[in-house]
Amino acid sequence: ELRIPMGERGQFGWGALFSAAVEFDIVHEFAAHPDRVAAALLDLEYQSSLGTLGPLKERAVLDQSDGSDGLVTRRIRSVLDIQLPRPARAFIGDGDPAWVEESTWEPHTLSWKWVIVPEVAREILTASGETHLKEGGAGTVRHIFGSVRVGVPFYGGKVEALIIDGFERTYDEEAVR
Repeated sequence: ELRIPMGERGQFGWGALFSAAVEFDIVHEFAAHPDRVAAALLDLEYQSSLGTLGPLKERAVLDQSDGSDGLVTRRIRSVLDIQLPRPARAFIGDGDPAWVEESTWEPHTLSWKWVIVPEVAREILTASGETHLKEGGAGTVRHIFGSVRVGVPFYGGKVEALIIDGFERTYDEEAVR
């Protein structure tokens, strides 16, 4: 958190110019064993069928490759269909918010580690997280958690909330397809 001094004798105190990263946590349950859920999530045909999800107006698998020890790397490009506040547009321009998710599947831990690489406003947006599959009462629990940080004075928190809402709606819709 960046703080700036605001005067003497406590007249203005200390004010926060930028907020800290916002964390999110999403959980879904599936009536299948974790291995079956993992196989579906790794299936390119299934992933390619998810061209639009939630607030995404575009979603495409750019590539997916198998590595050593069962590791899988995948890149997915997404474009968010959202109306950003005018002041936020001053920082990112008029282009649609778009990014590439770079992720790695680790079969031994049944988890994805991912990072978002923005196509616009790279210098002000960071997002990363993990997705874990584990056995649960109904079959599988998918636990997605991460953080988003938008370094835009005063409006960063609003944009972070919009991004996290978009993540939640996207994963919620994916869970029922």
